[in-house]
Amino acid sequence: MILESAGIPVPSEVILPVLGVLVGQGVLGFWPAVLLMALMQTVGSWVGYGIGYYGGRPLALRFGRYVLLDERSLSHAERWFQNYGPATVFFGRFLPLLRTFISWPAGFARMGAMRFTIYTFLGSIPWTAALIYIGVWLGPKLPRIEPVLSHYNLLLGVVVALLVAAFFYVRLRRR
Repeated sequence: MILESAGIPVPSEVILPVLGVLVGQGVLGFWPAVLLMALMQTVGSWVGYGIGYYGGRPLALRFGRYVLLDERSLSHAERWFQNYGPATVFFGRFLPLLRTFISWPAGFARMGAMRFTIYTFLGSIPWTAALIYIGVWLGPKLPRIEPVLSHYNLLLGVVVALLVAAFFYVRLRRR
């Protein structure tokens, strides 16, 4: 969870339900697991916040081209964040991929560290609780579900790869 929140796209959508299976087996309590994972997300987010805060715009423009971030996109993100920063941090924690990188613009925009920490922690709780609960719910059903899902793994991988390729194709065509 620390790595994902620091900007390394490690899928919490996989990690948290597995933790939920353990919670369902009584290895750990539900709320201690949720609060611990929300804390880990907050700690990792401090790394992304620090990158944005200390690296700022020059860092984003220098390395942003690798993720198709240009001057125009960065300016738009900064304006958005200046207007809706706290809500963006809070609700951004619910959205895959955005959750991973939302800390950087908070740092770019110089959002107060305490404010950032509070909105990050509180925003991490609902998503974390939902994914852990899914694991608790699915745990007993896994022996029946796994054979069915195993037939669709390749299809799911192809669909995800096509969506990523389409995203980059559209962004590159716009340039």
